Amino acid sequence: MNPWTPLLLATLGWGASNVLSKAVLNTGLDTFRFLPIRYLIGLVTLIAFLAATGRLHRPEPRVWKAGAILGVLNMAIPTVLMTKGLEYIPATMGSLLISLIPIATVTAAHWVVPGERFRARIIPGFVLSLCGIGLLVGGGVDVVPSFGTLLLGVGLTFAGVTVAGVGGAVSRRFSVQISPARLVLPQFIFGLLALLIGLAVVGGGRSSAIDGNLLWLLIASGVIGTALPFAAFLFAAEVNPARRLAIIGYTVPVLGTIGAMIFLGESFTGFMVVGAVLILAGVALSERMAGYIPTTGTRSTA
Repeated sequence: MNPWTPLLLATLGWGASNVLSKAVLNTGLDTFRFLPIRYLIGLVTLIAFLAATGRLHRPEPRVWKAGAILGVLNMAIPTVLMTKGLEYIPATMGSLLISLIPIATVTAAHWVVPGERFRARIIPGFVLSLCGIGLLVGGGVDVVPSFGTLLLGVGLTFAGVTVAGVGGAVSRRFSVQISPARLVLPQFIFGLLALLIGLAVVGGGRSSAIDGNLLWLLIASGVIGTALPFAAFLFAAEVNPARRLAIIGYTVPVLGTIGAMIFLGESFTGFMVVGAVLILAGVALSERMAGYIPTTGTRSTA
């Protein structure tokens, strides 16, 4: 297999994730109704893929335990927060904010992963990204109804990024003993269960009749935006060095932004462009200084 093929598929899948989620939300379907459907479709697709490739195995008890933790911390909670954020901000902005997950992971790893201490040399990249966020927010007032709406969307997304960072750090701790290929299925199952519990407790808000157009968007979100990137990354991680896998973190936000502009008609202000450049540059610098190695557990985009 060409090592670039699964890498490209994972990048395209995660790049499309936010655009597809925003398109679904634009139909009026509430986040708490949308996400369980998306994850169910993704789970069924993933099981079919694992069975077809001979990777479907019965997980051990410790794998189920790890999957339960990651399903909640790394998938359900951050996905809900980041998807709710998309109800208030454009997908362009959401895609760029989600690119901060690696920095959140590196920071959380200081307390979660033995031997991975916070390094002062990542601070310049962190500060650069914060400056980018400031410009992104400051330049985003022209693309949302109000500044309060903008802050709410950014706040929810940033909270999701923070939780995803903790989940990513926990995933790195587990990956020492359990391969990502064995964790991905239990993680999806418990992520879906957590979302169903959230739906039962919180209840759905806005609803929408599932017509033909919405049905195809839901299927695309579950298959292309969820199952495809996770499955492709399993192959990519086997045939690519870590430094090449890091390319995903730099290209997904760019693809998500371009996709939102093309398919959703979203626009970019000058300040947002500069902010985007600073965020991506800061993430790249921090990853380089920290020696960050991405895993399947760190890319739970909305």
